[in-house]
Amino acid sequence: MEREKRVDTWSLKRKMVFFFSWLLIAASAVILISSTFSAVSRITAQSKGMAREELKMLASNYEDTLNQYQNVAVAIVIDDKMQDYIKSSQTVDENYEQKANTLYDFLLNMINVQGNMNFAAAVKEDSGDYVYKGNSSVTDSRFDEVYRKDYEVGIRIKPGSAVKMSFGDNYFRDKDCTLTLYHPIYSTSEIGKPLGMLVLNLNDSFVEELCREVADGQSRRILVDQEGVRLASADKETIGDRVSYARKLEGNSGSFWKSGNLVNYQKIGKWGFYLVNEIPLTELYRNSAAVVLLLVLIVLVVTFFAVLIFRKMLDYLYEPVNRVVKVMDDVVNGQLDVRIDDRRMDVDSRKLVEGFNTMMDEIDRLMEQIKTEQHQIEQIRFDALQSQIKPHFLYNTLECIHWQAVADGNEEISTMVKAMAKYYRICLSQGKEIIPLQQELEHIRSYLVIQNMRYDNIISLEIHIPEKYYGVEIPRLTLQPLVENAIYHGIRVREGKKGTVILNIREEGNEIYLRIEDSGCGMHQEEIDEMNQSISEYRENFGYGVRNVNKRIELLFGRQYGIRFYQGKQGGVIVEIHIPKEKTAKNGEEEDV
Repeated sequence: MEREKRVDTWSLKRKMVFFFSWLLIAASAVILISSTFSAVSRITAQSKGMAREELKMLASNYEDTLNQYQNVAVAIVIDDKMQDYIKSSQTVDENYEQKANTLYDFLLNMINVQGNMNFAAAVKEDSGDYVYKGNSSVTDSRFDEVYRKDYEVGIRIKPGSAVKMSFGDNYFRDKDCTLTLYHPIYSTSEIGKPLGMLVLNLNDSFVEELCREVADGQSRRILVDQEGVRLASADKETIGDRVSYARKLEGNSGSFWKSGNLVNYQKIGKWGFYLVNEIPLTELYRNSAAVVLLLVLIVLVVTFFAVLIFRKMLDYLYEPVNRVVKVMDDVVNGQLDVRIDDRRMDVDSRKLVEGFNTMMDEIDRLMEQIKTEQHQIEQIRFDALQSQIKPHFLYNTLECIHWQAVADGNEEISTMVKAMAKYYRICLSQGKEIIPLQQELEHIRSYLVIQNMRYDNIISLEIHIPEKYYGVEIPRLTLQPLVENAIYHGIRVREGKKGTVILNIREEGNEIYLRIEDSGCGMHQEEIDEMNQSISEYRENFGYGVRNVNKRIELLFGRQYGIRFYQGKQGGVIVEIHIPKEKTAKNGEEEDV
């Protein structure tokens, strides 16, 4: 609230600079936010598209690699050297050792051809004998103690397939993860159960890449099976665990948001594996940072120069107004003879100057008029003070007439003169504008005494006002003009008939409503509406006394108070006087009680 008061006291120029600057800043902020959002959205969409394409390409390349591994395994399995060894028996075949050595040489040759192969082994199903050849010894690879357990936890390469694969460091604890392929060996000449198992252990660069640790905030790639079990991951402790979003891995490819990461997945051909890429939100938006920074700098520079240009332009446009403001300061200091030269001004400013000069000329004229009227007011006050002497002579004269009538025994003249003296005493009320309601009622009684003597007692008065309201203060001569109006326009026009004037009062909260009701001839609703409208508009053709009463009430208590006319229940007219209960106005000045 205090801030608003400070702003209200600013000059027009300062307000314009302030509000335009904030408007420009707000517009710049909107432009910056929308541009940033648009740029970030495009860059993010490009990043997401590139990530999906990269994942698709990697999956395609790895599919070729897996197909190559399977082809090598199949070639070894169906080779005659492998078939001869796997079908031979050490107990009954005298060429068993020769066949084993021949297979050994064959496996050596395959290792030399397949450069990333660590070892190859052919294990017989019935006896458990095996031929092993590798770059590391059986002891170093721990083949005897590992291969059966590793085969059991291996993953089938396709649903329903007997071929399994495993990823990990089970064979070589001190090396990176390796890929092991377990391929059953069947007889090429007859269908039956497998005769043995081919074990190929390879250094797979793709798996090594997946198992390599990455920094926080960077994207991670993992390999999972169709059940969502991790096969290869940088976090080796999680290998074998099921990912939380396993149910969302459907179809050949897709993407979704999970825990603040964008997850893209691609199925590796017909193999039962998914290659998954988890990209943190920070990594995804990192490429947008430079663009956002550039946009911020551009908007800040543009905003700065726009505000600077506006201030210069405002100085030029405000110069005519500034001239007017300076001259008005001179007027405030009492220099009423100043005028503004409208030369070298635009059309709008010239109109402003002409209006100011015309206003100052009118002020000069009005001041001269006020001087004249002030002189007249002083003369009226003098006449009013002088006229206060006259009522004393009037009272004394009426008093003499009263006592002369008493002496002569003429009671009617005595009563009328006494009522008239009392009437005028209350009218004058020692110059007071506000008198108690009790005095105003006495004034009405005196007035009706005179009127009944004049009109042969055709008017009766009923006052239904409790004594507790006698102290309510009311402008003097409020009731008498309204009662007089009821007599002359309501009761008197009914020839040969008597009438009644009824006074009552009601209280609503802090408001007082006095009612004067007559039994006269009444008025139509259209006439009553016109009277109520005439009171507000102060038409000259409307009764002076009624309008005077309403005007004095408004001046003393406010425009929300006054009088209003209604149709009466007895056929006449009701006048309602609305005044405050807890306020009085003494000698024309309003005060709180």
